[in-house]
Amino acid sequence: MVTERDKNLIQRAKLGLMRIVEKAGKWYAQVSLSIPVTKKTNEKVMGVDLGLKVPAVAVTSNGKTRFFGNGRQNKHIRRKYQQRRRKLGKLKKLSAIRKMNNKEQRIMKDINHKISRQIVNMAIKEEVSVMKLEKLTNIRQTARTSRKNEKHLHTWSFYQLSRFIEYKAALAGISVVYVEPKYTSQHCPQCGTKNKVRDRKYVCGCGYVSHRDRVGAWNILKAPVADGVA
Repeated sequence: MVTERDKNLIQRAKLGLMRIVEKAGKWYAQVSLSIPVTKKTNEKVMGVDLGLKVPAVAVTSNGKTRFFGNGRQNKHIRRKYQQRRRKLGKLKKLSAIRKMNNKEQRIMKDINHKISRQIVNMAIKEEVSVMKLEKLTNIRQTARTSRKNEKHLHTWSFYQLSRFIEYKAALAGISVVYVEPKYTSQHCPQCGTKNKVRDRKYVCGCGYVSHRDRVGAWNILKAPVADGVA
C-alpha cells in the first residue's frame, strides 16, 4: 500500500537506471529512484527485537513499547503451505508446487511490508532519529526457538523484514544501525544480571519483570552498534 507521504516523495524523486527482469513467466520493469530526504537530528532512539512468536517488538528511549505482527498466524500459514506442498510432491506436480511457493512468498512479503510500515510509522510519531536492530549475521541461530519452531527458522524472513524497515526508515530520514544479538533477551535492563528465561515472562532477582521480547528490544536499544561506532 502506497501512502500519500510515499506518493509525495516519489513525485520529487529523480529517475535512475531501469532493468527488465523475468519472474514466474512474467516480465517486470524495475526503475531505481533517487529521493531527497532530510535526516532527523533529535536524540530519540528505538530498539527493535525480531522473533518467531512475536515478529517484532519496538521500544523507544522514553519507554514507549509496541508489539507487531502475529507469530502464531505466520506459523499457521507456513504449516498450511508446507502440508499442501507435501501432497503435491507425492503427485509429482512440480509446476503447482512452484506456484504455491510464489503465493506463500507474496503473502509473507505483504505481512513484512505491513509490519515494517507500522514500525516506521511509530518511529515517525515518536520522533525517533535512530533505529537499532539485531545484526543479521547469525540472527537465525540466536532467535529464541523450540523443537516445534526449528523447521520454520530457515523460511522465516528476518532478512526481508529488516530490509523493509531499513528502506522505509531511510525515506523518513531515520537512520538504521545494527547491534550484536548476543544475549539481548537474557540480560536484565535494570541491573545487568544475566538470567535464563524459559517462557515469555522475564523475571530478575532485582525485582524487574517484563515480557522477554521487550527486554530484548530494550537491550538492543542500549547496545553499541556492531561496528563500534556510537
